[in-house]
Amino acid sequence: MTGSRPLWIAALLLVGSAGAFWGAGSVPVALLSLAAVAAVVALSGVVRRVLGALLVVVGVVAAFSGHWLAIAGGVLVAGSGALMAVLGGRMPKIGMGGQKARASDPDADMWRALERGDDPTEDGKAAGPSSNE
Repeated sequence: MTGSRPLWIAALLLVGSAGAFWGAGSVPVALLSLAAVAAVVALSGVVRRVLGALLVVVGVVAAFSGHWLAIAGGVLVAGSGALMAVLGGRMPKIGMGGQKARASDPDADMWRALERGDDPTEDGKAAGPSSNE
C-alpha cells in the first residue's frame, strides 16, 4: 500500500476501537483511542512507529478485559498499531508538508509590510519610480 491509504485505515481502526471500548464501558481506553487518532495524523517517521508499537501493547492488554466488545476494540487497536509499526515511516504527515508554497504577490507583500509597520518603499522595494529623484 502506498500513499495515505494506510494512514486512514489506521485512523479508522482506532475510531472503531474507541466505539467498541465505549460500548464495553472502558471509557478511558476509548478516549485513549481517540487521542491516538490525532497522534497518528500529527506524527511521522520513527515517532509514529513507536506509537504503533505502544498501541499494539495497549490493544493486547485491553483485549484481556473479558468483555467481547473490549476484545474487539483490543484487536482493532493492535491492528492499527501493527500497521503503524510496519508502515509508519512511509505514511505521509498531514499538515504543512502537504500545502504548496504560496506564490509571491508584490501587492500583498507591500500590505503585509505596512501591517508590520515597515515602509515598503525603502531599500529598493518601491513599486514605481520615486518622486524624490
